[in-house]
Amino acid sequence: MTGGVEGPRPARSASTPRPARWVLVPAVIGGLLFTVGLLAEARCAVGRCPDAGWYRLVALDSVGALPRLFTTAVFLAAGLLAGVGAVRSTGRARWWWAAVLAAGVVLAVAKAGSVSTAAEQDGGRYATLAGTLLLSGVGLSVLWWAGRRWSVRGTARVTLALAGYVVAALGLDQVTVAVRAVSGSPLALAVATYLEEGAEAVAALLLLAVVSAWRPGRT
Repeated sequence: MTGGVEGPRPARSASTPRPARWVLVPAVIGGLLFTVGLLAEARCAVGRCPDAGWYRLVALDSVGALPRLFTTAVFLAAGLLAGVGAVRSTGRARWWWAAVLAAGVVLAVAKAGSVSTAAEQDGGRYATLAGTLLLSGVGLSVLWWAGRRWSVRGTARVTLALAGYVVAALGLDQVTVAVRAVSGSPLALAVATYLEEGAEAVAALLLLAVVSAWRPGRT
């Protein structure tokens, strides 16, 4: 018979991310929500729209509808966790996490109010696209450079997650515009919108998971 005395568990390494499995819960909720939105859009495409109030609630690309509010809430949650990381950080790392907090809030506000659509109406599609690409490129480059220079854990993952959202939002938006231009099928447009909005939600969830995994822990 052998025995031993259990000592304290070794502390998690500063370079090891914490598990973020809890993000699977909002991911499942979002998947169901966006699927319901697609079914509502598909019914409208074949001339059998559901009740107007119900449709406004689940429409994939409507301001105030649940799918858009879901993605908005995910960005706010990512920003909140980044804010917690800023509070728990010291020195310049605190400013880096504060910048991630600001990015989450900006993305949430932009998503909730469909800021890109309003900008396109005022300044034109291509000017808005070019300006967004420029601002995103500069912002992500600065975030990457500062995080590497200040040795902030998770810099690469967080920056790449933000870049993934930019690619999903801008790239798939152009696909949806192309489908609208070349196809007269409302069903094809509904599927394109589902893919665009769904990919944005997935990118937002990825950002949430990465921030949750790499934010500083309690000291």
